[in-house]
Amino acid sequence: MFGSVAEAVLLDGELSETHGDVDVAIPRTELGLRLGQLAVLGFDAFNVYYEPRPGLPLVYGSARGDLALELSLVDFDPAGIPFFAVRTNGRAVAISLPADLFLWPPTVIDQVEIHTVSPLALVHVRAGAVATSAFGPERPGKDDVRQARMIDMFFRNVDRERLRPTITPIDDGG
Repeated sequence: MFGSVAEAVLLDGELSETHGDVDVAIPRTELGLRLGQLAVLGFDAFNVYYEPRPGLPLVYGSARGDLALELSLVDFDPAGIPFFAVRTNGRAVAISLPADLFLWPPTVIDQVEIHTVSPLALVHVRAGAVATSAFGPERPGKDDVRQARMIDMFFRNVDRERLRPTITPIDDGG
């Protein structure tokens, strides 16, 4: 998981039904496998929600009853660095993610293991989304507050430069 649900898990040690959807990050190479697994759980109709590069969607969505699920696909550059691709200012860019993206140990809530991306990945995702405005402008009182809490809890004494993702143009022919 990532997004607001992962932030709540890591910052508050709880889950809430007020998040609207559950965001899940998966490697693009695992999409077929994960869609099959999710179909067994009743998520059998996924739609493309966001496609920043032709033929390479970033976000797929599905719902089962009141539970909405969004899959965000992680790509890897030739050096093995994970990234999300978004569209901003008419072109695709890569927002780098840390190598520990999928390596954070699970958090246990009510005897259930919750797997989130790493706190550094959450900070990079939010910082990249704000820097590119790919999903709209920053929401004062929400995005900045969550980001500040993540940094205070996990990165209080870390060089701020480490908390900024690298954002690079992608040649997508578009």
